[in-house]
Amino acid sequence: MSERDLILVHNHKGGTGKTMLSVHLAHYLARSGQEWAVWDADTQGNAMSWVTEHQWDGQPSVRYSEDGQADIVATIDQGTALDQDRLIVDTPPTDNIIRDLLGVVGLGEGDILLCPANGRLAIGGSIKVAEEVAGTGCRVILVPNLTDPKHAHGRSEINALREVAGHEQVNAEVFQLAIPRNDQYMRRAEEQGKPIWDLDYGTRTHTGKALKALCSWVGRGAPPDENPPSGDGGQGEPISSDLKDRLWNQ
Repeated sequence: MSERDLILVHNHKGGTGKTMLSVHLAHYLARSGQEWAVWDADTQGNAMSWVTEHQWDGQPSVRYSEDGQADIVATIDQGTALDQDRLIVDTPPTDNIIRDLLGVVGLGEGDILLCPANGRLAIGGSIKVAEEVAGTGCRVILVPNLTDPKHAHGRSEINALREVAGHEQVNAEVFQLAIPRNDQYMRRAEEQGKPIWDLDYGTRTHTGKALKALCSWVGRGAPPDENPPSGDGGQGEPISSDLKDRLWNQ
């Protein structure tokens, strides 16, 4: 059992949206009253830059807050990260990071590893991730990220993730909602240091709705019987029929 609550966001493949998921989780959980810190374990510092609206000056830790929400603590310092009771880890796309992290964070039962995946290499990476944490007791959740089932390749990727999760030697599950790519809104969100749903009309996008549904679900402890989640914002609203038609993995 880990001594702290952990959400590890990792895939060995780069470009799968690890920082996107980490930052959105931090914002959502802070606003729901849960105090989670973000450990930016990637030397590029992308999570630090996003949280600070690209104003990060290289300090090892920053504290961001808005009226009505808990602070978001973001750090590149391992010692500061390990002092936190609840920690989101945004990882670099390197082969040995899981092995290295297991030696310091104690990933265990009750912790979550979110593995965003899109494309053949990322799906292959998800298999390796699941294999590396086998035996720790943590939940491995494969997230079809930056992909859209309205496209043939998107449907193929989602089906491939299901096959991975269904393999008897892979202890993993698939988040039953795809998060489509929306470069225009996501670039604006990063530049402004915000989650996508804080942008004008961002909450109306399929990407914003799907991201909020994921964050809400994880914030509730990712209950298996609520996958797919019944609401897109944790406010009890039903998922719209449009969202079901576009993004439901059925």
